[in-house]
Amino acid sequence: MMTSPLTITAFALIPMIVALIGGGLATLYAFPQKIMSALQHFVAGIVVGTAATELLPKIVNHGAPLSIGVGFILGAGVMLGIHEFAHYLAKKGSSNKLPMGLMIGSALDLFLDGLLIGISFLAGMTGGVLVAVSLSFCAFFIVLALSSSLVKKEVHKKHQYALIILTTLLLPIGAFVGSTIISHMPYYVLIETLAFGVAALLFLGIEELIADAHKVHDTIWISGSFFIGFLIIVIFQNFS
Repeated sequence: MMTSPLTITAFALIPMIVALIGGGLATLYAFPQKIMSALQHFVAGIVVGTAATELLPKIVNHGAPLSIGVGFILGAGVMLGIHEFAHYLAKKGSSNKLPMGLMIGSALDLFLDGLLIGISFLAGMTGGVLVAVSLSFCAFFIVLALSSSLVKKEVHKKHQYALIILTTLLLPIGAFVGSTIISHMPYYVLIETLAFGVAALLFLGIEELIADAHKVHDTIWISGSFFIGFLIIVIFQNFS
């Protein structure tokens, strides 16, 4: 039985709440860089593990290589495009009071995360919950970075909270859009969107979380956090 769009949207409130916690913490406390790097490695392991164990098995051996290829290339292209667009806006608006590049990039990221949650539930409840939980950690870091930037720009706290709330609302909105639109599409579109999700999760885990984590010099325990996160997902799959 397919999960209803309203139930899927309710699950998307989990990463929204986690993201709001991240935004709130950033206004109160600055995390040590090494702790942040270890957490980012750990979350990257969870995200990559989710893509490898939950979404990827749903699309292999389905006899639809063209659909898989189209979805995967589109997913990689969209993520790379968002990444470059955010950097372009950040450079162009570096003198502005608000960090527009980071704000727009964060908004697009969170909306896409919501879409991925909606898409994942269409492939099964277990996969949907796992993706929602793993993307909660991604949302945490996205909003943490956005909130930290707003603090550095000395934006009024009232405006900080309003911007963070509006941005995180894109998570349940994206989940609702993904679950309602894709559920009415032909089956090959579901395969394409799942392939899109695999590419997007790989990008989030490797090109965003790991790349940002490597701004700090790695130690064995920092790098090892990635493998611990991945292992947790693999073990979880054996009990689900």
